[in-house]
Amino acid sequence: MKVELRHSCKDFESYRAARVKSMFNAETGAVWQKSVNIDLPKEWSIGLVVGKSGSGKTTLGKSIFDTDKIYDPYAYWDNSKPIIDCISPEGKFNHVTGALAGVGLGDVPSWLRPFKGLSNGQQFRAGLARVLCEAPDQVVIDEFTSVVDRQIAKVGALAFGKAWRRNKGKQAVLLSCHYDVIEWLQPDWVYNIDTNELKKKATSGSGQSFSLTFGRSTVVTGKNLKSITI
Repeated sequence: MKVELRHSCKDFESYRAARVKSMFNAETGAVWQKSVNIDLPKEWSIGLVVGKSGSGKTTLGKSIFDTDKIYDPYAYWDNSKPIIDCISPEGKFNHVTGALAGVGLGDVPSWLRPFKGLSNGQQFRAGLARVLCEAPDQVVIDEFTSVVDRQIAKVGALAFGKAWRRNKGKQAVLLSCHYDVIEWLQPDWVYNIDTNELKKKATSGSGQSFSLTFGRSTVVTGKNLKSITI
């Protein structure tokens, strides 16, 4: 799949803008574009796009599926209600509580607070629980683990990966500027938008997956896969 990423805005001519152009030999900041060629596996459940801020992750995420499937786990919460009432209101109670516990939000009193009353880490986990309960066929989650400390990020990535794989036939693409979640999430593929490098889980000639996992060296050093135990 080849995608042309492009952003444009007005080419400003203010004094400061002109001085920046002169000092740093920058002709313009009005156009940003990048060509991405990503060959995804035929069958997959979880994909991860990593790269620095401003590298085009969100734009690519909007283009992976036929239509924009960006999901914001921090949006559309009714702060007049506790989160237990906001997650899958028509769904089964046990499914919701199981999802909350599954992503590491086992602090039961927090279920009785509105979303705005939760800490950053609790909000992150509540958002993951909500998308797991809604389980759309295709979803793209931007800024995955970006606003939480790295220990919470790793545990949340591990919990999300395990839970999402139970949704057979459904696909989730996660966008992140952090590489440390790779070995915890264990996605089916990782695309480094900074280096235009795609890593896939190894498969045999018959198409069956080998029992290999992404290790800490994946993407960061360019090395492939190694076995780990979690």
